[in-house]
Amino acid sequence: MNEDVMEIIGLLIRMMLKDENHFIKEEEIIQNLLEEGYDIQDIDEAFELIYHGTEIIDEEKNKLDESNRDSFYNRVFSQSERMYLSFELQGLIKRMLFLNLLTPGESEEIIIRVIQDSYPGYLTTGQLWDILEEVIEDQGKLQIISSEIIEFRNMVTDDSKYIN
Repeated sequence: MNEDVMEIIGLLIRMMLKDENHFIKEEEIIQNLLEEGYDIQDIDEAFELIYHGTEIIDEEKNKLDESNRDSFYNRVFSQSERMYLSFELQGLIKRMLFLNLLTPGESEEIIIRVIQDSYPGYLTTGQLWDILEEVIEDQGKLQIISSEIIEFRNMVTDDSKYIN
């Protein structure tokens, strides 16, 4: 990422903080940035990072050494992610990460699916559990999550509890 992209991101963030409406016309901003001498590719990259950051997760950068389970992974939610995840659900995901019940890769996949499959702020704990079941294939791990996280107790059906 070059310096111009960083400058544009800074400008966009300042505009967002100043404007309560947050619905500034994109064309006006782009035109102003072009008039100031910024390159269209840099403008495009900055907009992509600001407004669609959760959709551009680079797999190579996102892969952490999952063999080191003692490492600390502090996930910070973006503004758009916070819009889709209530404080309760953000806390659940962070708690599962801190307890090493989720890998960083699994948590990112869960967050992406939450954003793709829900309306802002309307996801319930039960719906999050459904997404966990889709992402985590190991029934034993789901059983551990269900027993460790009080909000997920009794989510695993009796049929699944005794699978060998």
